[in-house]
Amino acid sequence: MINALYSAASGMIAQQTSIDVLANNLANAGTIGFKRDRMDQVDLAYRTFQLPTGQAGQVGLGSAPGGIGKEMTEGEFEASDRPLDVAINGQGFLQVTRPDGTLAYTRAGALSVDREGRVMLNSGELLQPRITIPPGATDVKIGPDGAVTANVNDTITKLGDIQLATFPNPGGLLSIGGSLFIASANSGTVSMGAADAGGRGAILQGYTEASNVQVANEMVSMVATQRAFEASARIVSASDEMWGIANGLRR
Repeated sequence: MINALYSAASGMIAQQTSIDVLANNLANAGTIGFKRDRMDQVDLAYRTFQLPTGQAGQVGLGSAPGGIGKEMTEGEFEASDRPLDVAINGQGFLQVTRPDGTLAYTRAGALSVDREGRVMLNSGELLQPRITIPPGATDVKIGPDGAVTANVNDTITKLGDIQLATFPNPGGLLSIGGSLFIASANSGTVSMGAADAGGRGAILQGYTEASNVQVANEMVSMVATQRAFEASARIVSASDEMWGIANGLRR
């Protein structure tokens, strides 16, 4: 009975973690560039015991969260009609500089400029390599290869190139919030290069990449997980009742 209590309790903890993950996915269903989290659940150790027949048997001791990872599949591309917005049709990431000077990576291509004309994310991180749009520049164009041009003083001028980052294992990137990621030992070393080459993907101007969360799928998973949580809770209650009966027999 005590094993049943522990097994059911471990299941409740694992399922609660899964509910937390699903709730976060649903909360970010409308977040540009968001990548859904996926929790893997694993079984715990097994206890071996001897059956009356002489054969050995095993009883599992519950489950636990095995790990939480990101699904890096592409979200749908949505037209924004903003000339600086970009989506990446491939595996590349935009490289940006955080306020503390460290590098981060994102698929959220909602871009704008600061007071100095430097291209940045709407959240303030500067695009790397840096691109500056001069005051009065018009007709900004971003090609599939990342080339940025604009009409400056009635002359079509190239302002720079948006380069893209790729990783051997993008699923190993660490999320730091704001649809930003940082490299880790699991992601491998970053490789920078031109867009529309080397599998990095072409840049689509005037589009952003939506979250890859499928709301209907998340809701179905949420219902199934809630039912599993409720079942584990019933096992805890039943085991506690049986434990009380067993204790009463000793009196």
